[in-house]
Amino acid sequence: MKKGFYTVGLIIVLAVSAFAFILAPALVGRGNRDTLPPFGSYDGKKIKFEEGSDFKKYVAKYADLFKKLGKQSDPLSNYYIFNYAFNAVVQKMAYTQAVAESGYVVPQSAVNREMLPDFFENGKYSQRKYRETPASEIEQRQKEIREEFTKNRYTDDMFGPSEQFAGTTLYGLKSSENEIAFFENFGTEKRGFDMASFSTDDYPDSEKEAYGRANAQKFIKYDMSIITCGEKSKAETVAKRLKNNEITFTDAVNEYSSKNYSDANGKLTNSYRYEIERIIKNSDDIEKALSLAKDETSAVIETNIGFSVFHADGNASDPDFSNEQTVKDVWSYLRSNEAGRIEDYYTDIAKNFAAEAALNGFEKTAKKFNTVNADIAPFPLNYGNVAFANPVDTSIQGLSGADTNKNFLQTAFSLKSNEISSPVVNGKNVLVLQYTDEVKDEPSENTSSIERQIVSSDEESASAALMASPKLKNDLFTVYFNYFMNAGNTN
Repeated sequence: MKKGFYTVGLIIVLAVSAFAFILAPALVGRGNRDTLPPFGSYDGKKIKFEEGSDFKKYVAKYADLFKKLGKQSDPLSNYYIFNYAFNAVVQKMAYTQAVAESGYVVPQSAVNREMLPDFFENGKYSQRKYRETPASEIEQRQKEIREEFTKNRYTDDMFGPSEQFAGTTLYGLKSSENEIAFFENFGTEKRGFDMASFSTDDYPDSEKEAYGRANAQKFIKYDMSIITCGEKSKAETVAKRLKNNEITFTDAVNEYSSKNYSDANGKLTNSYRYEIERIIKNSDDIEKALSLAKDETSAVIETNIGFSVFHADGNASDPDFSNEQTVKDVWSYLRSNEAGRIEDYYTDIAKNFAAEAALNGFEKTAKKFNTVNADIAPFPLNYGNVAFANPVDTSIQGLSGADTNKNFLQTAFSLKSNEISSPVVNGKNVLVLQYTDEVKDEPSENTSSIERQIVSSDEESASAALMASPKLKNDLFTVYFNYFMNAGNTN
């Protein structure tokens, strides 16, 4: 398995397109090529896209790989190649620095062994070919080998290389017999279930309407316009000019307003009471805005992103819960602010389902409650659906995200045979499970495959941690899109 920041599998996943990226600098206007800002830095060392830089070499390397795959590209997908190259540079900088701090130096003998095939002719070392090679070329090649060996010293020691002696990996952390046994047996115990699911998306209109009527004040709609300024003094100037009839509200919108809370004409875009309450910073100021009579203008009121002046264009209107759109608006509010209320509604239904299923059977109760009795094939306790074992089938209705739902997995694997669970919330669904089946597989005998998967997992985890390092400044997105995506405007 290839060691390093990226596995071949990851490369192929993102190889949605390819392109002769050796020509990538042509995407930048001629006057900009030598003045590109750094794409970021690691531990204070800048990462530049310039001739001879590691960054440019990695871009060429990954571009060549993608090109060999015969893919097509567009400027946006080419960004991913730059992203790969940037991450590879960061890895090299971090790993090389760590090895250097340890005091390790690549032996000259190791460099010579690696370089020897460069001077082969017909399978044998050629003294003539060595003498004819320019000294500068030999020196550059030795430098590249030292850098690569230094980086590999880190990855070999951390993740283990493929080299073995007498069946034992030479470097990297060693695994105990118990650890190996754990992974060999991981996922061999599987459980199957019957499952009933209740989707919160099916929340009845009658419940939405009932909530709306009980909280009607939230859904009073106001006919208002608003002017918002970043500075209080500016907003006070607006309010003064409006009060003295020096300017119309419409003209003031165009001249002063940032229009954060309004459309282009200054009309308040979120006009329910609960929405207006949210944008006003101090609760004591809410009534100052909402008590305005038709054609009345407020004093300056501090809002969450500035200072605003409200104007009542018309009278407030009470909600009409017989109107379909009003009920939809209540539903939008409930999903955003009262998700627990919706879950409680279905949790109560699920509790009744579980109680009745215990008496009359799961299948019969599912029909009575008009829900599907899903037959869930046996799966192991596999948090995150790691590759070492069979996954939870999250494509089944109600199980999306279940592989990372600790409560779901804990509930499922705590049940006794044929026991029915309490309700379990999983995303937008409330589930009831019955443990129905148990399967015991033979332990895996493919230890080498497990080891490769562990190394791959370790490498991916290391890359994620490195890219989240406080030592890293990542300006890749900004620089690439400013200087490459906009290249058509600079040539």
